[in-house]
Amino acid sequence: MKKRGMFLAAALMCALWIQGCEPFEKEEKLRDVDYTVICPEDVPQELADEITNVKEKEFQLSYDDGEYLYVARGYGSRDTSGYNISVKDMYITEHTLVLDTEITGPREGEDVVDKKTTPYIVVKTEPMDKQIVFE
Repeated sequence: MKKRGMFLAAALMCALWIQGCEPFEKEEKLRDVDYTVICPEDVPQELADEITNVKEKEFQLSYDDGEYLYVARGYGSRDTSGYNISVKDMYITEHTLVLDTEITGPREGEDVVDKKTTPYIVVKTEPMDKQIVFE
């Protein structure tokens, strides 16, 4: 009987956990956010150091220096050159700042160098107290 009670308690906890794990409901876009894509040499040193530590794998980072918010998205190691990252959209919702980026590979016929690259993008925007969502 004791085992049955423990099983029922565990089953109830699992059911509550599954119910609480519903897919994230996308919030309504309130407005676009002005941003600037910055060159690696313009990235604040503290963020640049962190990017160096994680750029071999995909990453999502942010850094607020009090004057600007920097948001970085990396796509990990690639075997060749020729990859480009673009910002498809950047906007705020009631609770979040959304950064939607995409990576494109070398185009057909493009000259590429067979060397390891670690493509990433850093955007600079106004500071804001919102959760950042990467799409």
